[in-house]
This record gives sequence, structure tokens and C-alpha cells, in this order.
Amino acid sequence: MARPYLLAAMAGVAAVALDPGPASAQGLRMEPVDQASRDPSFVEYRDALLRAVRARHTGAVVELASQDIMLSFGGDMGLESFRANFEGAENWQGEAYWNELQRVLELGGVFLEDGAFCSPYLACLDLPGCPDCDPFETVFVTGRDVAARAAPDSGARIVARLSYDVLRMDAEAYSGHDWYPVHLPAGGRAFVSEADARMAVDYRARFEKTGGRWGMTVFIAGD
Repeated sequence: MARPYLLAAMAGVAAVALDPGPASAQGLRMEPVDQASRDPSFVEYRDALLRAVRARHTGAVVELASQDIMLSFGGDMGLESFRANFEGAENWQGEAYWNELQRVLELGGVFLEDGAFCSPYLACLDLPGCPDCDPFETVFVTGRDVAARAAPDSGARIVARLSYDVLRMDAEAYSGHDWYPVHLPAGGRAFVSEADARMAVDYRARFEKTGGRWGMTVFIAGD
């Protein structure tokens, strides 16, 4: 699956070998990948950033970002806007924004060809075996033994267990709230909690080392 929606902000995408499957994404899996340990300086940086995020320490997080951090494809950038998103109360601001950044960091990532680090892994890796997969209709299960349920409710009957499956979303049934309706590898439809799955067009981040210092240069969602 090519990722033109990442644009130059995420250039230098790596490739990973996956279990091949049909173009519908059914039968594919993407195991989690985290290459951070290849650079101890990045591990130290990310650990500090994660501590600040988990503590909801706005100032510390902002200090670990680049001055011209890119925040949208519409020209939103810079530390002032970055800070405002943590402190706002609008949709995708405040606690929701904190949660997105924390999850992006915790999901791991990969080093790109230009030396930058891209996170989470599922937004940074090509998906062999599925060149025509629509990034807006492809759902990545991010855990092992995840429950797929008969209805979008945590108490609904479990119809399948999924482990890092890459699934095609039933776009017509998607409400945009809490649950992904997906087509199961064995057939049929089920619902997977957004807490256990993600799309490549959700929030992702890019980190670059300049002058011996790591900084977050991109934190963005959408196309």
C-alpha cells in the first residue's frame, strides 16, 4: 500500500515483508515493529518524551519538539499551535490530543532512509501484497488476541480473535466513533474497538536529529 498522503513530511518510507494476501487486505498481518534501539540517543529522547506525555507536562513536551513542527497539511505549524492543541477543549484537542500522541509513541516505529524516525510503525511501512488497499478503508489490529464482536459494544458476543490482522473496513457501516466495522478474514463482519486498532491515516509522527539533538518535526493526521 503506497502512502502518498504522507507527502514529503514522511519521505523515505521503509518496507517490511508481510504474509502475502489478496488485494482486499484479507489474510494479511503486520507484526509490531520498533527499531528505536538502533540508536541509543533516540531511545533516551523518546523515553523523556513519553515521560512528559504520560505526566501531561505540556512545557516539557513542547521543549522536545522542533520550532517549526508540522501539525497539519493546511499550514498549521509551530510550537505555539502545538501547545494550544494540548490545552484546548475542541474536538481532537486537550485530552484526546494527549492520548493520540501517547499512543503514537507507545506503538513503536522505524528509521527511514534519511535517518529520521517514523511512528507508529503501521503508518511508516509499505504493505506488500496489497498495492490497491485504500488507506482510508484499511484497519490495522495493534494487539494480540483482540476481540472482534458482533456489535459495536464491549458486551457484545465475540465472533473472532485477531492478532495484528490487516483488515478492510466496512466504510458504509463506520460511524466514526469508538468501533471499526471490519470484514473478517474468514468471512462475515465484526466490530473492533478503536482502542485495539488503527488506520495509517490516523496521527503519526516524524523525528529528526539536528545538531546532535532529536526533535519531533511532524505530528499529523489525515491526508
